[in-house]
Amino acid sequence: SIDLLTATAEDLQQLLKAGELTSVELVDRCFAQIDRHDNYLRAVLQRNPQARTVAATLDLERRNGHLRGPLHGIPILIKDNIATHPSLGMNTTGGSLALLTSRPSKSAEIIERVSRSNIMPGWSALGGQAQSAYTTGAVDLTDRVLGHSSPSGSSTGSAVGVSAGYSPLAIGTDTGGSLITPSTRAALYTLRPTMNLVPQDGLIPLSHSFDTVGPMAKSPADLANLLDVLTTPKGSEKRKFYSQITAGDFRDFKIGFLSPETWFFDSDLQRPVPEATAQIKKDTQAAYAKLALTAKSFKEVELVSIDAFEVNGRHSFYDIQAARFKPTFEAYLGTLEDSQVRSLDELIRFNQNHAEKELPPGKSPFITQNAATMTMSDQEHDFLLRHARKVGRDIGIDKTLKEYDVDLVIAPADSPVNLLVSAAGYPSATMPLSYLKYNGRPIGLVAFTTAGGEEMLLNFLRAYENTFPKRCPPSRL
Repeated sequence: SIDLLTATAEDLQQLLKAGELTSVELVDRCFAQIDRHDNYLRAVLQRNPQARTVAATLDLERRNGHLRGPLHGIPILIKDNIATHPSLGMNTTGGSLALLTSRPSKSAEIIERVSRSNIMPGWSALGGQAQSAYTTGAVDLTDRVLGHSSPSGSSTGSAVGVSAGYSPLAIGTDTGGSLITPSTRAALYTLRPTMNLVPQDGLIPLSHSFDTVGPMAKSPADLANLLDVLTTPKGSEKRKFYSQITAGDFRDFKIGFLSPETWFFDSDLQRPVPEATAQIKKDTQAAYAKLALTAKSFKEVELVSIDAFEVNGRHSFYDIQAARFKPTFEAYLGTLEDSQVRSLDELIRFNQNHAEKELPPGKSPFITQNAATMTMSDQEHDFLLRHARKVGRDIGIDKTLKEYDVDLVIAPADSPVNLLVSAAGYPSATMPLSYLKYNGRPIGLVAFTTAGGEEMLLNFLRAYENTFPKRCPPSRL
């Protein structure tokens, strides 16, 4: 029998190779899982109507001995801000009804890479108000944006879908934590790659200065296999992240850590719950103690405060996003073969005219409203971008790595460290840790390092997987 809640892509591939499962059967099982749970979880926006046909073709190729890689015939969730050509049978909406009938002129490059590797883009993950598969009770719409009931972030649908067994893999995007936080709250592994390691073309953008694309999975091995696909251009030899995962433990790692006593979400983002706060600190410290037993070195480090983004009355990370969203988004709209909105102003009017669906309680129009009104000269933009990069890199991550002589830094995933990583454009990764007694929500750790550190992070994740208890599936499903 197959437990979709725990099965990794590697597990499923072994069954496919052994002839104990076909890709058609796998698609049917995944669709049945969606039918069973998604009325409540609301993680999937639409299914690929061609999924069974594509799966049958891939099964035939397998029988004929034509395999294109370790993910051949495995379905994958695609975040809904990644362009899929209408020929694939799925719309690209970015979670907006205004783009429901839009027609991208072509699929995003990463979709082409996925298809060339015979991975099936089976269904599209919704970026709206999904429900965690883990927490007891519904999302508290009166809570802060990162409250303990929230699955969190615009890649929520991708993360919830993997945790609920809809697919063993997903692709999400990240601007300031949208891979890291949803993956943590779904007890998943993820890797936010160095900026531009994975192409951005075909994304509904938030900020070209900070956007990136990354994989979500239940194991480091699956992350590595999918990252190999996402980073390999057509006609090129495939990158070998998977084969480079060799670490069995932490003996070769010099690790720095940030204290959970000082690195946590403030009350503007997360309403404090003393019981939950105490457990996050306790479980994080226990994990640190376990890491210290075998690491080459393990020491507490200091990292620049996120307050450093404040300069000349601006916030160099947030204000760049708001000021450049309008031209960036409208440039994307200009690439569409068809769309009922062609400007940010038209999108705002559409949202206002359909407020009962587009702006329900708990869904904020913050970005579109700010982007429509904020002005910024090119000179100021360039200054703020240099400042944000400096905070993230020169006086941030690179300074800490050098000053303390560590390879990477770990921190509570429930902390604003994601802003520094995103501003730097550096890689980071999540590890599932434990589950809040308060409401069942998963908590985790985040690890980060300098540019090009994906191999190191994947090895760290493998060592972590070998050392810590296995992630638990959601007991409610």
